[in-house]
Amino acid sequence: MKKLLLAIALVLPLTMMAQDVKIGYINRQEVISLMPEADAAMKQLEDMQLKYSQQGKALQEELQRKYQEYQEYSTSEGADENILKYKEQEIMRLQQSMQEFSQNAQQTLEKKNQELMAPILDKLQDALKRVGDANDFLYIIDNTADILPYISSKAINVLPLLKKELNLK
Repeated sequence: MKKLLLAIALVLPLTMMAQDVKIGYINRQEVISLMPEADAAMKQLEDMQLKYSQQGKALQEELQRKYQEYQEYSTSEGADENILKYKEQEIMRLQQSMQEFSQNAQQTLEKKNQELMAPILDKLQDALKRVGDANDFLYIIDNTADILPYISSKAINVLPLLKKELNLK
């Protein structure tokens, strides 16, 4: 009898605790897309990307012009070998310059994206913590990539709570 009571005393709190577990889920990208500061960050990035794209296009046009000059000169009568070598080197320098510009632009855009998104992600993380603490969630799982093959009806979609916490529509 004592063993039975001991077993019940040990198992009962575990089963009661299992019933109190609250698990929430959220799609972080969905929340971020609702945040006005994310729109502003994306606009800044798009503007930067447009500038880099325009500069890259100008470099491409210059390269095409130089190549066309080279082609015309190389087929002309009396084309000088030294001038041809110079034009070839000029084209190669311009190609290398374009490649470096493209790599630098990509790195700058990635760095700027991280810089702009850091405060947004921090704000979201703080809101998640406040919502989790206020609503006694054990876990709030990010299901942005649809990695959860099954979500129980007992799991709570935290989006409405986060929208309220962040004053989002």
